[in-house]
Amino acid sequence: MTLDDAATGRLLWQVTTRWRAAVDRAVAPLGLTHAQYTLLGSLYGLSRSGTRPSQRELADFAGLEPIYVSKLIRALESAEMVVRDQHPDDPRALRLTLTDKGTAAIGEAMTVVRALQDELTAPIGGSAGPRNRELVRTLQALLDPSEESERMTENPVLTGQDISEAHGAVRKLHEQILHGTGSTSNQHIALRVVAVRGPWADRTALRDHLCDQRQLGLDEAAADRLLDDLEQQEMITGGNPVTLTPQGEDLHTRLTTAVQGTAAQLYDGLPPDDLAVAHRVLTKVIERADRLRHDL
Repeated sequence: MTLDDAATGRLLWQVTTRWRAAVDRAVAPLGLTHAQYTLLGSLYGLSRSGTRPSQRELADFAGLEPIYVSKLIRALESAEMVVRDQHPDDPRALRLTLTDKGTAAIGEAMTVVRALQDELTAPIGGSAGPRNRELVRTLQALLDPSEESERMTENPVLTGQDISEAHGAVRKLHEQILHGTGSTSNQHIALRVVAVRGPWADRTALRDHLCDQRQLGLDEAAADRLLDDLEQQEMITGGNPVTLTPQGEDLHTRLTTAVQGTAAQLYDGLPPDDLAVAHRVLTKVIERADRLRHDL
C-alpha cells in the first residue's frame, strides 16, 4: 500500500480527532460535549422545521447509533436542555423537544463553533470560501447522504429566526466594542446620525428621524430620553441647531474607527455575490414587514 493510498483515511481521522477535541474545549463552558452539541444542533435544526422527532428519528438525522443517542439524551434531559414525552403516533416511542435552556445553549454554542470553524478553515480561505465548499461536497459524496439531508445542508431556507439571530449577534458585538466607553449602541448610532446628517436645525426633526431607525426600536419618549442623555454628557449641543460638541466629535471618531475595523473582519471573505443577494432579500423582507404592519 502506497502512502497516497493510506493518506485519505489517516488524514480524515486526524482532522476529525483534532476538530472534536477543539469543539469539546469550546463548548465545555456551556455544559456541553462535542457529541451533545452535535445532537442538540440536529434537534434544533429539526425543531425549526416544526418537527418533534423521536429518538430514533433524531439518531437517523444525526447519523448516530440509537443506543448512543439514548445515552446523550438522558444527559441532556438531566441538564434540563431537552424534555421527552409520549409520541402521539407511537406509544413505544418518546418525542423530543428543546427547552428554553437548551435553545439558548445551542444558540450560543453554534456561535462559538462557527468562529472555531472559521479558524479551522482559514488555511483554505475560510468557511465561505470556494475551497471549503468543495470540501463539503467531497465529504458529502464520501458519506453518501440522503436527498433530504443533502437538501437541508446545501439549500437552507432563510427564516425570521435567522434574521433575529444575526441581528442579535451583531448587536452584542456592537455593545462589546462599546464596552468601557460609557456609550451604548443606541447612543453611538445617534451620534453618527448627528455627525453625518447634521447639523439639525430642529431637535424635533432629529427625534423623529431616530424613531424611524428600525434598529433602535425607539418611540418619541425614548428618543427624547436618548437625546437628553447625550446632552447631559455634553456629547451634543442643547437647543437648536443640534450638533456634536468637540467631546462628542472625538468620541464619535474613536467609536467609528473601532466599529469599522470590526465590521471589516465580520464581512471578510464573504463572496460579493452572496452579500448582494442577502442585501436584496433583506431589503424585500423589510419592505414586506412594513407593508404587513401597516395592514394590521
